Amino acid sequence: MRHWALSAAIGAAILISSSASPAQGLVSGSYILDEERSDDVSQAIQSAVVGLSNRPFAQRLRKSAGATPGYAIRISIAAGRFSINNDAKPLIRVWTNGEPIKWKLEDGQVFDVSAKANGDAISLTLRGADSERTIVYRSDGQQLVAETIITSPLLSTPIRYKVVYNRAR
Repeated sequence: MRHWALSAAIGAAILISSSASPAQGLVSGSYILDEERSDDVSQAIQSAVVGLSNRPFAQRLRKSAGATPGYAIRISIAAGRFSINNDAKPLIRVWTNGEPIKWKLEDGQVFDVSAKANGDAISLTLRGADSERTIVYRSDGQQLVAETIITSPLLSTPIRYKVVYNRAR
């Protein structure tokens, strides 16, 4: 499945209900990638796919937008919805109760996307036929950390990496 063209750091607006916790409110804002504090996403993916017998799956992971985190993201919280977008990727807007929506990338790939507000974190899950990517966003008010886990029966172990963003001034 070609659904890994998604950036681990997809982001531009996280919209959550007005009943969101104060910590979730910290997530709102604009952020810029901090390459020095972030993991090397390309290396994490490359290491996981070395030796995979399913070459199309390995190529999708290597070429995915997730291999290059978005440079700029903005996040906002409102009305029980989580919306996130980065750089030129299509906006994701989803309810925070875990109800999935269909989301389509510009290359035609379609994902089931859901979000959950979990205390001080927001989890975004993208599901495809042969894999799942979950990104957990947390902020201390000045930095946003996006921790990603990619799982698939085609992988021997999950792929894990962290991307750090600094609040834009």
